[in-house]
Amino acid sequence: MNRRRFIRTSAASIKFSVPVLVLLSVAQLSAADSEVSGVYLGNDQPAKLAFVSAQKGTAVAGKDTIKLVFTEKDHAKDERPDLKALFGDYGSALVVGIHADGKVVTCDIAHEALKQKPISSPSSVKMSDFRNEAGQISGKLATDGRQEAFGQTWEVDLTFRTKAPK
Repeated sequence: MNRRRFIRTSAASIKFSVPVLVLLSVAQLSAADSEVSGVYLGNDQPAKLAFVSAQKGTAVAGKDTIKLVFTEKDHAKDERPDLKALFGDYGSALVVGIHADGKVVTCDIAHEALKQKPISSPSSVKMSDFRNEAGQISGKLATDGRQEAFGQTWEVDLTFRTKAPK
């Protein structure tokens, strides 16, 4: 009798563990769809931006935009991570609006080391190596060295890849 109970219990645990393994694999795959690396400094203090996502933004100068949201903490479950990111809900953050060709049209800096945040400075950051193909957006965002605004400094030199918005 104990042997049968053990077999039933083992069989039941197998049924429940298989879906969990499948869910973990899906989560790992979606995490692999995005990556960000590089430098993000605020008043010479580094922040480790580990998460990036892209969403449809509001039109600027009559052209559609894509909003790129870079954060220290995972914001994937939030439908509007850009708003919460600018108020520190995901640690230091960078929110950049681009046109379909990769031209930067908005840039909001929300670094935890900055006294005033967010700072808006769209002309300070430039996109290079931009690609929007096969459902992926990638590129490099960088300032031309250290930037200054309101007596504070910041610098960006990031390479990223993420899913394109639908």
